[in-house]
Amino acid sequence: MNHLILSIRALPLLLSILVSSLLVQTAYSIKDFNLYHICPNTSKTYKNDTPFDTNLDKLLNLINSTTPSKNEHGFWKGSSGTSPDEAFGMGLCRGDVSNTTCRKCIINATRDIAIDCHHSKAAIVWRDFCSVKYSNYSFFGQIDTRNKVYMWNTANATDPVKFNSTAIELLRELSKNASDSEYMFARGEASFNNVTIYAMGQCSRDITRGNCKICLDCAVNELPGIVSVNGTLKSIPVGGRTITGTCNVRYEKYRFLKD
Repeated sequence: MNHLILSIRALPLLLSILVSSLLVQTAYSIKDFNLYHICPNTSKTYKNDTPFDTNLDKLLNLINSTTPSKNEHGFWKGSSGTSPDEAFGMGLCRGDVSNTTCRKCIINATRDIAIDCHHSKAAIVWRDFCSVKYSNYSFFGQIDTRNKVYMWNTANATDPVKFNSTAIELLRELSKNASDSEYMFARGEASFNNVTIYAMGQCSRDITRGNCKICLDCAVNELPGIVSVNGTLKSIPVGGRTITGTCNVRYEKYRFLKD
């Protein structure tokens, strides 16, 4: 079976950290699993039973209870407490999943973030069906491209030029459609020579439609695993995604989205 390569990059200030590893799940899994987490503010921590600890606990409970509700449509942002101990956070579910699936994913994500980034004042965790992010400062309305996850399939397309042009054209269209849509989510497919590419684009709904388009376009431009030599395209993976703190894009040769 082909596996996905996982590459993670966080850019706090001018520091760039690049890590690569193999993801255990196969490329054909559509189950929810923990993709990765980043705890960027490692120098800023909190102790148990402090005001920030209490506020963060309340905030994560709010994300748990509110994000999956029918009224919120898989997205919620808010805060708990007052300065200087206020905690800000948001939860986002993938636009194709049900409220039940969203709820399960958010519960797992808040559990993951509490364990993986314990005592960190800022953190983000990505799962396949959702993400949760919190900080000790308000990040609402800001494009977050410092926190990124890259994933791609180790199998390459047999016709890289046609596959690339079809995938990029589809993703560009979805970038526009997502930024124009009410819930900032779009899905679609495109075919050539009996090959079908499935794709999606999504933004967190705290940013403007214009910034959503900017974020998604940048994510498309940074899709991993594409190899060019002297300006000539040599290979492109049959699946890949760029996930940031505010948007994500993905394409595959199989149906990975829920009906």
